[in-house]
Amino acid sequence: MINNPQEYSNIDYLISQVKQEKIKQKTPPIEYSNSANHSTDDLLNQFKSDFKKQKEQEKKYQGQSPSQKYQETRENLADIKQQFQQKQEEQSQKITHQNQAEIRYTEQRKQQQQKLLTRQAKQWLESLDKYSDEGLWFAEFSRSYSSQLEAAIEYLAVLNSPS
Repeated sequence: MINNPQEYSNIDYLISQVKQEKIKQKTPPIEYSNSANHSTDDLLNQFKSDFKKQKEQEKKYQGQSPSQKYQETRENLADIKQQFQQKQEEQSQKITHQNQAEIRYTEQRKQQQQKLLTRQAKQWLESLDKYSDEGLWFAEFSRSYSSQLEAAIEYLAVLNSPS
């Protein structure tokens, strides 16, 4: 047993040293993965690049008078405005072309439907018995049209339309 207080404090000190050594041995050294190193390096390079650009801008403006700075700013704004207007015009032209294409498509579909309806009307007229109830009714109906084909087209269009 230890009765001397000084020996006791020396032993405590030695024990704490040994504990610290053990802790250092247990904790592995900090290692970063390659991707972490790369991303940190990338961020650092980006920061350096941005900093250099800012310094270059400051150097550029240091020798200029306020009127020169103002003139350069006006020129930059004019360029930006021109680019914006150009993009707006391009977008407007694109929309116009799309609308024209849709109109052409719609017109083509209408023409195709009209041709189909005309063909159906011709077939219907050929198969129509003029002396049947439907034939007599259609003869009366078609009097207000310039031709029986026109009347048949109108009649079939109404029959085929979704109501």
